[in-house]
Amino acid sequence: MKYPSKWWIVPGALLAVAAAAYFMGPALDPPEYSTTLPKLPELGELEDFIQRRERDAPTRQNNEARIVWADATHAVTEYAFVYLHGFGASYRDGFPVNVNVPAIFGANVYLSRWSGHGLLPDDALELFTAERAWEDAKTALLIGQRIGKKVILFSTSTGGTLSLQLAATYPERVHAMINIGPNVEDDQPGASLLMSPWGHELAHLAALGQNRKITHDEPEAAQYFDTIYPAEALVQLQILVQTTMRDTTFESIECPVLTLYYKENFFQKDQHVEVTRLPEIQDLFVTPEDKKQLITLPTPKSHFMASDIKSEDWMATQRVIVEFCRSVLGMEPLHSVDYVANAPCL
Repeated sequence: MKYPSKWWIVPGALLAVAAAAYFMGPALDPPEYSTTLPKLPELGELEDFIQRRERDAPTRQNNEARIVWADATHAVTEYAFVYLHGFGASYRDGFPVNVNVPAIFGANVYLSRWSGHGLLPDDALELFTAERAWEDAKTALLIGQRIGKKVILFSTSTGGTLSLQLAATYPERVHAMINIGPNVEDDQPGASLLMSPWGHELAHLAALGQNRKITHDEPEAAQYFDTIYPAEALVQLQILVQTTMRDTTFESIECPVLTLYYKENFFQKDQHVEVTRLPEIQDLFVTPEDKKQLITLPTPKSHFMASDIKSEDWMATQRVIVEFCRSVLGMEPLHSVDYVANAPCL
């Protein structure tokens, strides 16, 4: 009597053991994005508060967070801009547009700095986590409310991730948003596995080692853009985007929104973030149709459309933003659209 072959038993058992080991593997706990707002000093002590925080960090020269006041009185202005830079960058990824536009409208602006950013190479991005970035964003929003009656969030790249999360969480505190190339979907290798078992370990493998060296074509860029990306910082970046950029976030956006990104054609476009979803995401905002704009610009030829270091035509970006502020937000300009601010603190 012949019995059925059982050749499959051993490999089948091994497969079952492997599957069990995978699903029993360590999984990341989702970050806790507390909605409790930090306590900040009043206006008269605000600048000292910011400077003390910055002195405690080993920042590279001129990377510190700061307020650029509309005038010498340091008074509250009708509007205040809060600039949130991108991952691995500083306020210079949007300069000079992030200073010129507030000056055109006589507004104060807070140029923020995330934890771990703008530091000397040995400390670069070591303190960056999704939760710390969120805490930094909340602090920046409150500083904006101290220096202006109506807060306009202005961002580049992953600064847009934080801006969208702020506007969704605190709609009553955000008057409007201006997002340049917002990072709304993680397209990094292994991103889809991040929150699954062994996801943290797989993401580290996808990050190709402990540190990634970043080079820049522009000589000045190394002072204002990080050149060392620790693997854990890249993992935390993926966590931030994956756990915040969801339809429920976009469906909670109700303020006026201007979204800009670089695109010439199908092949020549922003390669730093996934921009193909931006039209779909823009449609999810509950902002009235006449208060939201999605505009592509071909001439900056860079993800960093407002940066004089990276962009070939930052003035084109400035003109579009000024027009949005004027026509959609009803702001009255004090200077021409091509105005370049004199900001001695920069």
